[in-house]
Parts: sequence; structure tokens; C-alpha cells
Amino acid sequence: MLESPALASEEVKGCGRVKMSTLCIGGGALISLHVLLLRLSAGFQYGSPMTDRPIVALVAVQVAAGLLYLVLVKTLLGAWSSKGMVAWIVGVGATLRIVMLPSTPMLEDDFYRYLWDGAVVAGGFNPYAFSPDEVRGVAEPGTPVPDRLKGLASQSGTVVERVNHPHLRTVYPPLAQAGFALAQWLKPWSLVSWRLVLLGFDVVNLVLVLSILRFLKLPASLIAVYWWNPLLVKETFNSGHMDIMVLPYVLAGLFMAMRNRIAWAGGFLGLAVGVKIWPAVLLPVILRGGVRDPRKLVLALVLFFLLLALMVAPIWPHGFGSKSGFAAYGQQWEMNDSLFMLLLWPSEFLLKLAGRSPADGQLLARLLVVGVLLAVIAIASRKSAMTPLELSRKCLFVVAALFLLSPTQFPWYYLWMLPLLVFRPMVSLLLLTTLLPLYNLRFLFSTRGLVDIFDYGIVWLEFVPVYALLAWELWKGKRDVTAGGLT
Repeated sequence: MLESPALASEEVKGCGRVKMSTLCIGGGALISLHVLLLRLSAGFQYGSPMTDRPIVALVAVQVAAGLLYLVLVKTLLGAWSSKGMVAWIVGVGATLRIVMLPSTPMLEDDFYRYLWDGAVVAGGFNPYAFSPDEVRGVAEPGTPVPDRLKGLASQSGTVVERVNHPHLRTVYPPLAQAGFALAQWLKPWSLVSWRLVLLGFDVVNLVLVLSILRFLKLPASLIAVYWWNPLLVKETFNSGHMDIMVLPYVLAGLFMAMRNRIAWAGGFLGLAVGVKIWPAVLLPVILRGGVRDPRKLVLALVLFFLLLALMVAPIWPHGFGSKSGFAAYGQQWEMNDSLFMLLLWPSEFLLKLAGRSPADGQLLARLLVVGVLLAVIAIASRKSAMTPLELSRKCLFVVAALFLLSPTQFPWYYLWMLPLLVFRPMVSLLLLTTLLPLYNLRFLFSTRGLVDIFDYGIVWLEFVPVYALLAWELWKGKRDVTAGGLT
């Protein structure tokens, strides 16, 4: 029997009221958990013994926040969207960020490198010319260090002394350096200043995701997938990681490709590579639609590679040798990995059988990762005519593969795919918000000489549930957002 319009309307409004009350309670609970994180952060003073830090409590609160987030996202996917609901989502997300702005960084110290690089750039120096150790005179420099740069190290107080891997020159591309310099210009050597710069990028991400949702005719309330994500809040506004800086350029490139402005898409991707190198993997997918218009495609490629050349220009004269952060990262870094480990073990075994050094297994495993990733990109790019929604989901497919295959599956790298999950929420990938905080337990195990238990055991607790659920989702073919929940 058909329902009357009035009855149907009342049911929709009732659903909206129920969902809104749930969101109000859930949003308040999410804020409360972040206030608790703020209080816990006081126990993570730099230099304090690792065994004295409340690491287990930190992980417990993060896991709880991640579980609450999943429940709230599921609720939103079945909700009636309204301006009031979107305003509440934006307000809660903004509060989460404000709460974390004065917090003490918990377990992470990458921001010291950002502060140092920003001061170097703001002082008019090339950040790729010298490592912090060379500037401090701890290592013998290849060329004399300018006195003014040595003076900058003295002015930094403890900043330059706390830069991790100080023997290596910076690994961050030029546009990232511009962001670091902006923080230095706002207030020298200030973590709060750096967090405010990140907040600016975050707000741009919010606006771009909302614009794409409107273009795709998807509910604006889906913005909560990005804006309420507790892992993003912790890794960005507590730990100070810079990864969200690349997202405005990636999102702008995707938006331009959706609107068939291929040349602009290529340009924005070129800028994205100026912040982090990884967006280059999206080039074939983003520009696939340009095959139908060779002139646009050529212009897009010219813009991309021209911008890429400009980004490489300040790095190239100083090489990619043993002191280069780029070389060290590409050849040696391995941390919190899962699928890469499954490629590394047989690589080392086969090399040993062949009479070669098992140490070469790192190179072989990385080559295998490149091969698998290229295959994934080829599959994602095989269709030239894609709807805008299909394009966003193909990009998610590629970025998710990049993260899951990476030898370094740091929690903050997960943020690369987070905006794309707004357009295709998948419970398997969203589950990483809840499980990746287990990585923080590694600090505790390492301090007690038990790091192998984490690296070869506990790490699988982070990823096995995700892989199992992802396989089930793909097998069942539930790849779209439905009215009833996550896919």
C-alpha cells in the first residue's frame, strides 16, 4: 500500500530528530574524550621516561574515540541531512581541534624538523643544503656552513637539538617548506603557530570536501567522515604531523578532473607533489579522462612535469646521497608494516637460496610493491569515461593500495585517504581509525626491549581485521553508500 505524502514526511522528520539527538550526545562524548586526551598529554613531557608516560591510557582513549566515531558515521549515513545537522557537525569538529591546540605532543617529535626547516627557509637558506648535525658542527659538512645559519641554530634553543634523524637533510618538498616558513613568520619556533597553519589547511579541506559533496549531490552530513575523525585530530593537532597540507591540492585536482578541467587537474597534482611525493600515483587516474581531448591532456602533463621540475630544482644540486632524507626514506625506512612484511620475508629467503645477501631483500620487496601498485593504477585507469563519483572511488582504490602496501604504515599516513572515504565510506578502511592507535604501544614495548613482540605480533591486530573485512566487502560487492549503513 502506498503511504500518504504527509505520513512519509512525518517519518522523515522523526528520523531526523532521532538522528540529531544521537549526534548531539555522540558529539558531546567525542569532545569529552578529546578533553581527556588533553589532560593525558601533560604526562608526555619531552625527555620524561617512556615507562612513566600514560601510553596505555592514550591508546585506550583513542580506540574508544575511534569506536564512537564509527557508530556516529554509521548513524549519519542513515540520517536525514539538514543545515542544522551540518552546522552541528562543523561545530563539534572545530571544538575537537580547539581542545587539542594547547596539548603537549604525545610520543611524536617530527614537528621539530618542521620548525627548524621553517626557520632555515624564512632566513633565506636552502633547507636541502645542510643537515641539522652539519649546522651544529656535530658532523663534518661537505661545504662550510654560513655563520648566520649557525647563529640560527643557537637562536632555536632546544629545537635543532630535538630534530629526529639529525644526520639527514630534510625530506620535505618545497611547498611543504613554504608552510613551515609561514609558521616561523607568524611566531618563531612556536608549535601553536604551526598548529594554526595546519588548521588553515584543514579548513580549506573542509570547504573543498563540502563543495565536492554538493557537486556529487551527496548529503553534506557525510563531511563528518573527515571532520570528526579522531585520528586526524590527534595526529595533526596534537602530534603536529604535516600530512593534511597535501590534501587541498589533491582535492582541487580531483574536483577539476570531475569537471573535465584536465589541465587544471594536472597543475594541482603538480603542486601536490611539491608537498608530498605520493600524489604522483594519482596522475594516470586523474588524467585518464583527458584521453578524449589530447590537447588538454598534453597541457596537463606539461603543467605537471613543469611544476615537478620546479620542485626538484632546489633539491637536485645537493644530491640524493647518504645524507639525503629522500634516499634514506626510499631505501631503508620500514615501520608498522603488514603486507610489505609478507613481501619482504620471501624476498630475503629467495635471495638467500640464490646465494645473494638477504639484506638486498629490502630492494626486492620495494620493487615488488612498485609492481603491484602499478598494476592497481592500471586497473583503476583502464576506463576512460568515468562518472565523477567513479573517479573519486578509483582514486580511493589507488591511495588505499599505496597505504596498505607501504613499508611505513604510520597512523598519520592514513589521512591521505580520509577525504576520499567521505565519497565512499567503507567500514574496513574506516576501521583503521580505531586500530591504528595500537601503533603507540610500540614505544612501550621498545622501551622494555620487547619491540619484536610488537613488530611481528601485535602489528597484525591493526591490520588483519581490516584485510578480512575488506575482502568480505569486495567479495559481497557492497561498494556504495546505502541508506542503511556503511559499505
